[in-house]
Amino acid sequence: MQFDVGDLDDSSSNGGSPGAKQRLRAALAARLRGVMSPGRILLRDKLAFLLGSCQLWSVAYWLGWSPHTFYKMYTCQVLVLLVARWAVYRAKRWHYYLLDFCYFANMLLLAHLWVAPHSALLSKVTYAFTTGPLAWSTVAFRNSMVYHDLDKVTSVFLHLGPACVSWTLRWHPDGDKFGPAADAPLQDRQAWGSASLLQLVVVPLLFYLAWAVAYYMKIFVVSAERIRQRGYVTLFTYVTTTTKGVYAAIAKRVPRQHRPQVYLFLHMCFCATTALFSWLCWNSFWLHTLLLCAMGAVSVWHGASYYFEVFAKRYLAELTKASSGDSKKK
Repeated sequence: MQFDVGDLDDSSSNGGSPGAKQRLRAALAARLRGVMSPGRILLRDKLAFLLGSCQLWSVAYWLGWSPHTFYKMYTCQVLVLLVARWAVYRAKRWHYYLLDFCYFANMLLLAHLWVAPHSALLSKVTYAFTTGPLAWSTVAFRNSMVYHDLDKVTSVFLHLGPACVSWTLRWHPDGDKFGPAADAPLQDRQAWGSASLLQLVVVPLLFYLAWAVAYYMKIFVVSAERIRQRGYVTLFTYVTTTTKGVYAAIAKRVPRQHRPQVYLFLHMCFCATTALFSWLCWNSFWLHTLLLCAMGAVSVWHGASYYFEVFAKRYLAELTKASSGDSKKK
């Protein structure tokens, strides 16, 4: 429910004093003008930019200072960001986004970190997901390092944060917590040091299919009518109807009733293809490091494009509108 100060009726037929209502309306309007004044907007966004920049520095510093404990920093940050995102998306009716694959992959990584740290199976599956589709989603979804925008910073972290964790677990692991258990047989110990295409592509796809089936049943069967009636937005509707790209181009050529299946098939192909890169990175520290640096650079480039090509115009318009509003009140 939304409230507008204009909804306050000056007539006394609804009870109350017309003068009191006018004073209340004026007080609310003044309060809103104060919150949305150019000075407040600038201060808010400067503070957000500072915090966003500090997060980037802290991640980079921690990766260099103590890579074997980076998973702890990731855990703290991802939990805070996920709670904040749930609250924001729930209010915007976007909460079905939280059923998408990247959240599943983050939850699977947290399960590996804190529930089953000695599982060679989960170590390979999470490595494939985070170094493959999650990292490459930075390119596919044009993730932007826009420091003052919590939503954009969260998206970058949800895709690149897990990739950084897998990098540390592969090349700088905490030997006391991760890896084979102390009493593990020789076969289990050897499983941690090697990875095949079967382990990094085929097996992860089985986990992917489990998510895909659950996602399809929830979004397109169980809750389909609820989503339609209440106007909820999902990644499927966003990708297939409101964006330019491969998904949208193909969706326009597919009958509407078959678009969910085609969407998930294309998504699976994307995951399988990018998982191949995780296999290449498994045996090369420098290739793995180069991949993370490249994806980080891509997110910064997208952020720069947003600031100079999109945001500057919008921000100037917002400040101009706020300034003109203040001028009229003086």
